[in-house]
Amino acid sequence: MSSNLQIKKVCAWCEKPFVAKTTTTKYCSHICNSRAYKAQKKKEKIQQHTNLNIFDISEQSYDYLNSKEYLKVKEVSTLLGLCRQTIYNLIYTGQLKASKISPRITLIKRSDIDEMFAQANSKQIDPIQLVKKEMEFYSFSEIKEKFNIGDTWTYKLIKENDIPKVKRKGKSYYSKSHIDNHLKGKNLSSQIEIDDWATIKELCNELHMKESGIYSLVSREGIPKKREGRNMLYSRKHILISKGLQKESSPQFYSIEEAMLKFNLSRDSLYSIIKKHSISKLKAGKYIKVSKTELDKLLNPQI
Repeated sequence: MSSNLQIKKVCAWCEKPFVAKTTTTKYCSHICNSRAYKAQKKKEKIQQHTNLNIFDISEQSYDYLNSKEYLKVKEVSTLLGLCRQTIYNLIYTGQLKASKISPRITLIKRSDIDEMFAQANSKQIDPIQLVKKEMEFYSFSEIKEKFNIGDTWTYKLIKENDIPKVKRKGKSYYSKSHIDNHLKGKNLSSQIEIDDWATIKELCNELHMKESGIYSLVSREGIPKKREGRNMLYSRKHILISKGLQKESSPQFYSIEEAMLKFNLSRDSLYSIIKKHSISKLKAGKYIKVSKTELDKLLNPQI
């Protein structure tokens, strides 16, 4: 028996108005009803598959990571449910042991994670020690101020040398020992001891040379320089020595060839020693020179 009811409704699928004959009718036609049914089944199937994958992947990942002897930082963060920066903070503060096998790869032993938790049960945090830890890091502005370098050079130093950093109250701090070692290796610390600086204009007036000649000399001889505001300053003493107008007191650096000949070393062995012991070096034109005092003290202790 057909119904005589006429109820105005809006189709739940195509959202067009239609006249329904029952109160439970949701769709204006069999086509809309069929499409809505298929869409609902598809949605349920996708949701079921997603939930199953999440469960399987999480279970498999945990078992797999838990069975590995060595883990990457990302894997440790997944295993412990912590962010990667927290893992790095644990490493840099000495709570978690790690081995850096390349500039981009840090590995952590699974047993060292267990050891960290075992020690954490009885470890007392001393506020005084936390203050001392903060002294082992430079802020970005402190690096610039101490070593008299600009923003670009500082960013380049941190990025290219993978300098360890920690975040405290939203501010980044960089490892003091790593910064000191890298800047010592670049011989930037020696610039602080230079107290006689001159601009290009002053050097042109004193030496009666053109600017192009001064720039060529500075580049060829590797003259120490620094920036103050908008002005670039150059060591007057090094300029005069390179021009033969002032006598150098005593040679402070060996050339690579001189060091190889004196200590009977191959080039690879010498570079390995320089890197391992952070021997100060500078670039004079296209040549590299290394600290005479530091090399003599290391390889010839009686001097």
